[in-house]
Amino acid sequence: MTLQSLNPVGFFAPRSVSTAGNTSSASSDKSDSVSSFTMITPPPNVTGYLHIGHALTASIQDSLVRWRRMRGESVSWIPGMDHAGISTQTVVEKKLMREKKLTRHDLGREAFVDQIWEWKQVHGHRITEQLRRIGASLDWNDEFFTLDQSRSKAVKSAFIQLFRDGLIYRDTRLVNWCCALETVISDIEVEHEDITGRTMLSVPGRLKKVEFGVLHDFAYKVDGDDAQELVVSTTRIETMLGDEAVAIHPEDTRYTHLHGKYVVHPISGKRLPIICDSELVDMEFGTGVVKVTPAHDPNDYACGRRHGLPIINILDKNGTFNSDCGSKTYENMNRFDARDKIIDELKVLGLYRGKNESHAMRLARCSRSGDVIEPMVMPQWYVKCDGMAQRGLKDAEEQRLVFHPDTAIKDWNRWLENIQDWCVSRQLWWGHRIPAYKPVFEDSSAAQAIINSASTDGPWFVAESEEHAAQQIREFVTERSLQHLSYTVVQDGDVLDTWFSSGLLPLSALGWTGEVLPSGSKIPELYPTTMIETGTDIMFFWVARMVMLCTHLSGQVPFKDIMFHAMVRDAQGRKMSKSVGNVIDPTHVIEGITLNDLKLTLEGGNLAPKEVKRSQAQMDKDFPQGIRASGADALRFTLVSSTQQSRQINLDLSNVTSAQHFANKLWNLSVFYSYRTRLYDMVHVSSVTPETVLARGLNEVRGGSQGDFTLAERFIMSRLADTVAKVNMGMEQLDPSFATDTLRKFIIQELCDVYVEFMKVPMFSADEESRRIKPRLFLVLQTCFDASLRMMHPFMPFVTEELWQKMLPETAPEATSVMTSSFPSIQELESWRDEAAERDMEVTLGVIQASRAMRQSHQVPMNSELPITIWTSSPTLLAADGALRQSDRYVSHFTRSLGEVTYIDGSLAVDGCQGVSAIEPFSAAHVITPELKLFTPLAAIQTAINDAEARAKEKAALLAASDSQRAGIDRAKQQQELQRLERKLGTVRAGLEKLEARVSRPEYSTRAPENVKAGDAKKKQELLAQEEHVLSTMKTLQAAFG
Repeated sequence: MTLQSLNPVGFFAPRSVSTAGNTSSASSDKSDSVSSFTMITPPPNVTGYLHIGHALTASIQDSLVRWRRMRGESVSWIPGMDHAGISTQTVVEKKLMREKKLTRHDLGREAFVDQIWEWKQVHGHRITEQLRRIGASLDWNDEFFTLDQSRSKAVKSAFIQLFRDGLIYRDTRLVNWCCALETVISDIEVEHEDITGRTMLSVPGRLKKVEFGVLHDFAYKVDGDDAQELVVSTTRIETMLGDEAVAIHPEDTRYTHLHGKYVVHPISGKRLPIICDSELVDMEFGTGVVKVTPAHDPNDYACGRRHGLPIINILDKNGTFNSDCGSKTYENMNRFDARDKIIDELKVLGLYRGKNESHAMRLARCSRSGDVIEPMVMPQWYVKCDGMAQRGLKDAEEQRLVFHPDTAIKDWNRWLENIQDWCVSRQLWWGHRIPAYKPVFEDSSAAQAIINSASTDGPWFVAESEEHAAQQIREFVTERSLQHLSYTVVQDGDVLDTWFSSGLLPLSALGWTGEVLPSGSKIPELYPTTMIETGTDIMFFWVARMVMLCTHLSGQVPFKDIMFHAMVRDAQGRKMSKSVGNVIDPTHVIEGITLNDLKLTLEGGNLAPKEVKRSQAQMDKDFPQGIRASGADALRFTLVSSTQQSRQINLDLSNVTSAQHFANKLWNLSVFYSYRTRLYDMVHVSSVTPETVLARGLNEVRGGSQGDFTLAERFIMSRLADTVAKVNMGMEQLDPSFATDTLRKFIIQELCDVYVEFMKVPMFSADEESRRIKPRLFLVLQTCFDASLRMMHPFMPFVTEELWQKMLPETAPEATSVMTSSFPSIQELESWRDEAAERDMEVTLGVIQASRAMRQSHQVPMNSELPITIWTSSPTLLAADGALRQSDRYVSHFTRSLGEVTYIDGSLAVDGCQGVSAIEPFSAAHVITPELKLFTPLAAIQTAINDAEARAKEKAALLAASDSQRAGIDRAKQQQELQRLERKLGTVRAGLEKLEARVSRPEYSTRAPENVKAGDAKKKQELLAQEEHVLSTMKTLQAAFG
C-alpha cells in the first residue's frame, strides 16, 4: 500500500473514532469522546512552485496532524490556494506581452480576467501536486481557492459588515504607490533599504541605474527681492515641481524678517508662501529651510494639512509627470529622467547650489516589484484597526491566544500597539472587486453644488449587488432633490488587498458566508480552529489580520495556539534568492537533479542575463555535483528537526543526507528483524495490531514462568516508555524538533546500538537459557520497532508505512495503515519504567566503553582478548541483582575478556587499600566513576600488542615478503605516550577550569535551567574521572619503565 493510494480510502478526511484502530467516516454520528483538531494551511500563491518554506510548513503541520490522527482525534487539515492578486496579474500580463504583444488594457477588464482564469486552470494545480509529493495528508475534499464562489461571498459579506460597523471607511490621504505595478501597497509591504551615500540602483522598467543617496541644494528667490534667497536641500529634486511652500522655524532669527513673505518657483513661476512650522523644520539641519511638497511626502503632507496648503498630485500612476507639474517641458516625462533635466535647468538659471554625495538615507521600495515607492495622495478604502488591535492585545494578555515560541508575543505587542489603519484598496483587475458603488452624474458640477461637496470622489454606497446599491442611490437622490439630474451607477474599479480574503480564512474555509448555515448558525461548527502554524515573516500580514477580522465577525478568536517557525536560509545563512543562485527546490532534494539541469532552471524566467550567469556561477560553488536524491522522508525529517533554530534555519543538505542514513537504519533494522524471525522459525511472533504497540503475549511472559526479563530487555522497555512520554510531550507542546531528537537518540543509540547488540549474544548461543529467552527477545524487539515506526510516521510517512506493512500478519485487513494505528501512549507503557535497569545499564555500558577506551589509548586491537579486572567500592553493584552480576555475560563478551572477568569488592577489603593490593602491579587503569574502575595488566597489554604485531608481520610477510621486524615499546615510544597523556591532562584541566568559572558566576544559580545545572554536574564528574584515569595511566607508565 502506498501513501498515494490512501486518500481515496478516506484516511485524510476527518472521522469519528469509537475505539482505537476502528474508524468511521466523517458523516457518522460524532462521539462526544472524540476530540477534533482543525487547522488551515497557509495558502500558497496560485502562481508558485513549492519552495523550501512551503516544504517546511507542510512538514511541520503534517507531523502534527498525523500525530493527532493516530491519537484518535477527528482531524481536518484544510488545504487551499491564494489567488495572489498582484503576482498572478503580473504573470499573466507578462505572458500576454511576450506571446501576443498585448496589454491588459488592449483586452479590457472582463477578457483579461477570463485569461487569468484560463491560466489558473492550466497552471494552478502545480503546487498541490508537489504537496502530495512531499506526503502532506491534507483533506483535499475541502480544498478552497480564495477567489472561488464561497470565499467571494464571504469576502463581500465581511466588507459590508465591517462598513456597517464603522470599521471600513474611504478617505483621501497619502499612500504608498508602486509605479511598476500601478497599485497601492500597504505599509508592511514596503521594504526599507539603508543607503550611506551615493549609490546606483536598478529600478524596474529602466535600463540605466538610478542615483540615490545624494543631497541636492538649490535656491528659491524671495518674491520682490532677487538679492535674497532661501536654499533648500532634497534627495528627490524632481519633486520640486510639486512644491507648494517653503518652511522655516518660527524661532529661527535668521529668517524672522521673511515671515509672511513669498518665494518664486523657478520653473512654474508660482508664488509660494514662506510658512513657519516647528514640527517640520529642524533649525540645526542644513540651512534650516525645508521645501514642502504636500502630495508626495508624508511629513510634507502633514504640514500641508496643518497650513491648508494645496495638495496637488503632479505624477501619473506610471510615474510620469502630469499636466499639474507646472511645466510643459516635463509633462509625460519619467520621474527619474526629469531629475537630471531639472538639475540642468536650475544650473542654467544659476540656482543650483551643489550636492552632498555622502548623505545617508532610507529608501522605501515595494516588496513585490522592487520599485521605489512614490508617495501619492488619492482616495482609498481603509480598515480602522485600533479597536480590533486592542482586543488582539487583550486576547494575548489573557492567554486566549498562546504563542509558540512565547518570545513572539513581544513582536505581536509592538506591532499592534503601533498599528495604523489598513489600506485595502488595490488598483488591480484580478481579485475581489470592492462592493462599493457611486452615482456618476452627467452634470457633475451641479450635483456637487447640491450635495455641497468639493470632492469628486463619491458619494459611495456599499451593497451586496448593483441592484441593492441602485436602490440606496435612488433614495439618496430623492432625499437630496437630484431627480432631475441623469446619472449612472458605477462600481469601484479597485479590488481588495489579497490579505483581506486570506484574513477571513479561519471562517471562510469552514463555509462561513455571513449567512445562516444549514446548522442554523452563522458560525461554522468547526470554528474556532485549533491552531495556526506559519512563518514569522507573515505574523502581521496574515496572523494578526485573521485575529482582528475573524474575532470581530464571530465574537471569538479564530484559534488559540499560534506556532511560528523561522525563515529558511542556505547553509551559509544567506537569504535564498534566484538572483543569488542558492534557491533549493524541495523536489530537487527529493528526486535529485544534475548541475546542468539545475542551471537550466534559471533560464526562461524573469532574471536578466547577467543575473543568470552570476547565479549559475554560484551554483557551481554550492552544488558542484548537483543535488543527490534523498527522498521526501529525509527532507521532511531534516526540516522538522531544524526548527530548534529559533532565529533562522540554515539548511545544509548534508543534514538531509544524514537523515537519509537514519532512514536506512530503520530499513536495516527491519531486515534484521524479519530475517531473524524467519531464520529462527518465530514468524508467529509477528503479531502486530493497530490497537497497541505491545506485542501480543509480552505482558503474559513478563515475570511469569519464563523467568525474569534480562537487563537489556528491562532497559530498552524502560527507555521506550520514556521516549514515548517525551515524544508525546514534544508534540503536545508544539515542539516537534524535540520529538525528532528524542526518536533519533532512542532508535540509534539505544535500540540499535544497545539492545540489538546485546540480544545478539544469546541469539548466537546454543545454551538452554539462550534458546529459552530468544522468542521473548524478539517480542521485545517487535514492540520497540513497532512503536518506533509509529512514532516516526508523522515525520517519515513513506518509509514507515512500507516497513510497518511488512510487520503485519497475513491476516491483517487490506486497508490497515500505520497512519490510522494507535500512537504509543505513556499509559500503556508506564508500568515498564525501570529506573534501576537504566542505572544498571549505564554502569554496564560504562565498563564496556572503558574497556574500549583503554584499548584505544594503548593501541590494542579490539579483537584481542585481555584479562579484565573490575574494582568497585559499591557492594550493590556486585550483589546478585546488581548491575555487574546481571550483565556479567555481556561485559565478558563486549570487553573481549580473556577468561572470566575478575571482580574485586573494595568495600570488604581488609588490606587497608580497599582491595587494590589484589590487582596485579603495573596494570593500566581506567576510571569509570570514583567507585568503579577497570584494570588490565600492562604485561597482558604488551603481549596483546606483540601478538597483534606478530600477526601483522606474518600477514605483511605473506603479502610483501617483508622480513622487517619491529621492536616492542621502547623508551622513545614511552616518552611519546607520556607527552600525549600530558596534553590530554592539560585539556581536561582546562575544561574543568572553564566549567568552574561558568558555574561560579553569581547569576548561574538563579538563571541557569535545572537541566543545564544537572548536565554541568554530570560533566564535572566525567572530567574528574578522566583526570584520575590519565594520572593513573601516567603513573603506571613511569613505574613500568623506571
